Amino acid sequence: MFGMFDIIIALIFIYALFASLVSGINEVIVQMLSMRGRVLLESIAMMLGELPKDTGSSSVTSRVFKWLKHKLGLINTKQTHLTNQLYANPLVDTLSPPGSSLPSYISPQTFSAALVQIMSVDGSIETLKKSMEDRSKPLNKLLGPMLDEAGNDIKKFKTSVENHYNAIMDRVGGWYKRRTQAIMFFVGLVLAVLMNIDSVYIVQHLQKNPDKTLALVEAAEKYSAIKGQTDEEITEKEKLIQKIKELSVKSEEFKNIGLPIGWYSKDKEASESAADQKDSGGSFPFDFLPGQDSKLVFLGWIATALAGALGAPFWFDAISKIFAARGSGRKPG
Repeated sequence: MFGMFDIIIALIFIYALFASLVSGINEVIVQMLSMRGRVLLESIAMMLGELPKDTGSSSVTSRVFKWLKHKLGLINTKQTHLTNQLYANPLVDTLSPPGSSLPSYISPQTFSAALVQIMSVDGSIETLKKSMEDRSKPLNKLLGPMLDEAGNDIKKFKTSVENHYNAIMDRVGGWYKRRTQAIMFFVGLVLAVLMNIDSVYIVQHLQKNPDKTLALVEAAEKYSAIKGQTDEEITEKEKLIQKIKELSVKSEEFKNIGLPIGWYSKDKEASESAADQKDSGGSFPFDFLPGQDSKLVFLGWIATALAGALGAPFWFDAISKIFAARGSGRKPG
């Protein structure tokens, strides 16, 4: 169908811009909550068998609250005694970056050394074994076989601890990604509703307005070069501020293109008329855009939120692939 590629590229480009905004907000949240450090803390507490068990509450509100706490890494550190000792150890404590109480990375060697220092004052395996008598059952279940296998060799015990730690850390990356995507979806949904970014309406609008579609396609060609930027690169405060400034500039540029987003503001006469009838309850000053289907709007918002959760690099990469599929982009001239 004529123009289908243009519509797809225009829609994907809108998604890429939206995902950039979502990613920027997500990174602010991640930094404010020290999310990387919290996920690492929770992983270590889980490894040491110190995470509090779910009480199985039947309350929906309670379950939602627990889900949010889990996604944000807000665990109850009052019950993580050994983990707290580990993080207070100088070997680990000095790894925390300025302005944060939690390190985002602990090497296997540092972890095993700090653990041995806590559990064995003199560094001997005999003292370590005696220390295990006062430890929890989950910890005994984890470290007991390692101690038996190590015999009297403390280095062998450390190696076993490091190997298990590495196995846990291999999964931490996936846990962190899923949590950040959950946050990005939530942020995306809030933005989609506040800005009324309805994917269903956008597609319908692009089909009826080829000039705007082509303008978006040209903008996509211009900005597709930034597809190499990834969400993970935005880690330092200076880079984050620069990214937000860039997003602000892009937002202004696309407002000039006339994207089919936002809420319809009722005219002044209608507002005055509504004010005259305030005894009947008044009226909300905003409405859906002309032609927007209120029955499909929630579906459109959900689609937009899902697009934002995928991240800008995904969409910019998709644009490049579509350009390649239709013959290495638009013909010059």
